[in-house]
Amino acid sequence: MTPDAPHKDAAWLKPPEEELGLKRYVETIRERIWLVVIAVVVTTLVSILYVAVATKTYEATSDLLITPVASDTLPSLPLIRQSADPTRDVETAAKLVTNTDVSAAVRNQLHLSDTPQDLLERVSAEPVAQSNIVAVTAQAHSKTEARDLANAFANTAVAQQTEKIHRQIQSQIDGLQAQLQAGPSPTLSARLSELQALQSGTDPTIQLQTPAELPQDPAKPRPVLTVAGGIMAGLVIGIGAAFLIQILDPRLRRDEQLRRRYSLPILARIPRERGRPEPLSPRQLSAPAAEAYRTLRATLDTPDLTGSNRGKALMVTGPSPSEGKTTTALNLAASLAMAGRKVILIEADLRRPALGKALGVDDVKTGVVSVLIENTKLQEALIPSPAYGPNLALLLADYSGGWIAEIFTIPAAQQLIDDATKIADYVIVDSPPLTEVVDALPLAYRCDQVLIVARLGKTRLDRLARLAELLADNDIQPAGFAVVGVPRPKKSAYKYYVDQDESSTNDRGRQIRSLIRSGKSD
Repeated sequence: MTPDAPHKDAAWLKPPEEELGLKRYVETIRERIWLVVIAVVVTTLVSILYVAVATKTYEATSDLLITPVASDTLPSLPLIRQSADPTRDVETAAKLVTNTDVSAAVRNQLHLSDTPQDLLERVSAEPVAQSNIVAVTAQAHSKTEARDLANAFANTAVAQQTEKIHRQIQSQIDGLQAQLQAGPSPTLSARLSELQALQSGTDPTIQLQTPAELPQDPAKPRPVLTVAGGIMAGLVIGIGAAFLIQILDPRLRRDEQLRRRYSLPILARIPRERGRPEPLSPRQLSAPAAEAYRTLRATLDTPDLTGSNRGKALMVTGPSPSEGKTTTALNLAASLAMAGRKVILIEADLRRPALGKALGVDDVKTGVVSVLIENTKLQEALIPSPAYGPNLALLLADYSGGWIAEIFTIPAAQQLIDDATKIADYVIVDSPPLTEVVDALPLAYRCDQVLIVARLGKTRLDRLARLAELLADNDIQPAGFAVVGVPRPKKSAYKYYVDQDESSTNDRGRQIRSLIRSGKSD
């Protein structure tokens, strides 16, 4: 690659068109299903605990029948009269039940300690739909008290309304009798008879239709509805928290996030390895991880259609430290060597060199710095790898420190890549994270491909974006991503990997591996 004019609007930086749908939301929930489960369990337990400890409340209802009379019927009496709106007539009657006079009378009648206002908070009188019925509903902590309270309010309301009418009737009877003493009058006599008939009964416009019965089950709490509500609340809270964390989470959680952000392929998915933060050599990998690196090798090991004898140079980098780039560079180089390719693995991370320790190579006397500033020939500085035969050679860091990292800016550093590709089929450069330090950026210009390593749960999306912008600004298009830390295969798949590994331990397998390491073939 050559540093031409930067293309800040690189096409690969633009996310591909995606089909937004249910799948994306399902993935978010599935990724944090533990959060949803915890929320549902907690809210369900809370609802069960509430049902167990909450004081039970019972409800009882008595019904009053309202029969309004015409406005010209006994106009002098305080009867409930018809209006243009029938609903208004029933609402007026409901107000006769829930007033302080009725409440005070009920309190004395039932010998209750509650104040009249407290009783009114436990009793309601509401019209039933479009009918002439007023439902008087009372709440109490016992079945008997709820029933008695509902009936007492209904009966007391009827009694007080009847008492008002009787007082009016008696007053009018006394007046009519005084007038009849002065002389007989058929009209007055008929009026007197009508009033005396009303005096013997209750108010004809409000009557107890159905008395309240003893309730069987508590109205509050309702176990089924309460637990169901707890489950629904848990689902809402859990799913809402999952999407909130998804929005606020700065880290890469699944490889679909890469596909939604960049038009680059995911070349390999390497399963997570447990308890090993340091770089891993091929002998330390699990069988699924080793197979993933072989897949990466097969993806990148493509024939050169130009007919050039020059080898391919590949830089392995990432946005941050400890994301698996050194392990990826090492195992990709080893896999290419095992496939019969001649490989040079260059350690370009001079600030935190780790390849020597991973391969068990100590006391590096000649390496990258010796070649660049001490006129040591490249082939003399290469360290053979006994485990992989002559196909893999190492150019390790023989000095470390921030000051020495500037060495890659000199022309000899770029010439190093050209010289290496002349004697090897592949040159793998283990680069430091370019967003942290740009030490190895000059080498990227000489490499044919750049592989970005990202680790699930570790890589920050903002740093990955900065790395992408840095590469795009320098006209470098990555080959793709290697995603480290994907879920390990299920146990049912392990037999397949183990069988493959065991097949390579027989005599014929050992012979084949020996021939590959020696660079020969049958």
